[in-house]
Amino acid sequence: MADSAIKNEEEKKEYFDTPEELEAKIEQLALWVREASHFIAFTGAGISTSAGIPDFRSGYNTVLQTGPGAWEKKAQGKKTKQTHHVTSTKAVPTQTHMSFVKLMEIGLLKHLVSQNTDGLHRRSGIPTDKLSELHGNTNLEVCTTCKKEYMRDFRVRTAQHVHEHLTGRRCDNPQCNGQLKDTIINFGENLEEDIIDRGFRNGAEADLCLAMGSSLRVTPAADIPKNVSKHGRLVIVNLQKTPLDGRAALQIHAFCDTVMQLLMEKLGLEIPSFKLVRRLKISRGKEVVKGNLKDFLYFQGVDSNNAPYTLFPMIQVTKGADKTELKKEPMKYFQDRLNGNYQIKVNFQGHYQEPPVDITLNSASISDDSYKLYVMTFDPTRKLWESVNEIN
Repeated sequence: MADSAIKNEEEKKEYFDTPEELEAKIEQLALWVREASHFIAFTGAGISTSAGIPDFRSGYNTVLQTGPGAWEKKAQGKKTKQTHHVTSTKAVPTQTHMSFVKLMEIGLLKHLVSQNTDGLHRRSGIPTDKLSELHGNTNLEVCTTCKKEYMRDFRVRTAQHVHEHLTGRRCDNPQCNGQLKDTIINFGENLEEDIIDRGFRNGAEADLCLAMGSSLRVTPAADIPKNVSKHGRLVIVNLQKTPLDGRAALQIHAFCDTVMQLLMEKLGLEIPSFKLVRRLKISRGKEVVKGNLKDFLYFQGVDSNNAPYTLFPMIQVTKGADKTELKKEPMKYFQDRLNGNYQIKVNFQGHYQEPPVDITLNSASISDDSYKLYVMTFDPTRKLWESVNEIN
């Protein structure tokens, strides 16, 4: 990954279209979205500033509540008060994130390429096979040997030096036991080939690319929208000017959320509210423990693509007067013989103040080497679980 940093005040200047200009531009964009056969989006840090996550290049005079970008502060050596700043694990996906979810759900948006590492696209509900996170995900680590993915409900990076990536954890596949590494791509490091290739393939097929909140200065990522401009339409939404402005069929200077709210209105679509979805997989089996064959229940968080997802700091299993607290993965509850009902209390990290979920599991309803999947949907606005659905 190569950087082309902002070097002068002119490049930091922010521009805003007039209401009349914005209206006309969004009308044109809506028409192109309807016409497109392969519409893709390309996103940068600017789409997450309204979620409270600072960007990188905004100057000290920015209108953004998150204040100047990380690189600007580092370059100037100044301190500033940020009026709106949250960690990525607590951030709520924005109107822009959720608009993309809806556009993809109804088939208008075919693929999403992102430079962001905050994980909000994946958390918002974008399917993993239609998402290319070019620069990694702060909550994702992979095995260096078998490439198995592990999602975590915490930041996985533990390295002290910029080009160190091992996290100190190991692959749970006993035939592998490989070292896990974070997925963050720093400047001077190569992008994961399969991810960047997927982005370029979709760019080659795209007849419309909506680039939002990106300076379009970091390569090879920025080459994806650049290539689209050679055979299709490139629309750029950014407060600052970009090196690809001359290639754009349309430039829009406005906040990303404002643009997407207006676009969705023009398309006659409602922006869905963000709902946090958590998945608990409960399987049953047998295992020899200290020379004795025992039954067990295995509790595991999983992502939408069935990848392991470390979600639960504790799961409490109650059978009669016996209470067992599972606090370390793999979360296995052993008994000489599973029989009857078990009360399961599922605890969460609480980034969105999620209360525990109680589940009653009848051991007879699950056979050895099979599993039950519980899909739990949480409303972070009302702070309550809307549903807990059992999927056999």
